[in-house]
Amino acid sequence: MQVTLSEEDARLIAKYVADELIARQPVQMATTKELRARRLNIGKAAAYMNISRETINRWRKNKPEFKVLEHIDGTSTYFLANELDEYLNQ
Repeated sequence: MQVTLSEEDARLIAKYVADELIARQPVQMATTKELRARRLNIGKAAAYMNISRETINRWRKNKPEFKVLEHIDGTSTYFLANELDEYLNQ
């Protein structure tokens, strides 16, 4: 008995197999560069710099050099850890 698959069924099977292969990939450790370039929301940025959220909000309003570090992605505001490091080391 021969079974034929429709093109749509073949695509679904291929997608399922690809998803399974991707899911079985081992977890890779982040490099130091990737860790330093990670995105931090305002709360995580405050914890990262050991300051309060209120301080970050005040700096966003009063310090133009800090405001430049703020990135907006759609509706999310974030900071990059490496840029915060550079700012703190000034």
